Amino acid sequence: MAEFKPVTVRQFEQTRRKPQTTFRAESARYDAQSAQLVVQLTNGASVGFPLRAIAGLEDAKPEDLNGIEVQGRGYGLHVPSLDADISVSRLFLDVLGSHTMSRAERRATASRANGAKGGRPKASTPLM
Repeated sequence: MAEFKPVTVRQFEQTRRKPQTTFRAESARYDAQSAQLVVQLTNGASVGFPLRAIAGLEDAKPEDLNGIEVQGRGYGLHVPSLDADISVSRLFLDVLGSHTMSRAERRATASRANGAKGGRPKASTPLM
């Protein structure tokens, strides 16, 4: 059994100041023993997803899942043999149904759209 290690005050404060609301992949692989797509996240966590829960991979064979690539700084996965692209945040949202992830994904999309337009609009000066 794993040993529980209490969190230090410093670790708690660092986590509290910088909440991670997006999940980014560091690596991904197919685990034949559990028949799951295992995603290693940049925060150190590993998460396994059953293939039947992933749109586009429901009928994939083990040999189709060799060489899964991480793309877009960890926001996406690509399965070359199936020409399938998977959004990591969408994967969490679809499988786990997280409201936090849904909100974070909407905010990230809006932020990217604002960035493409040149950033946040300047506040208008009120007329007197």
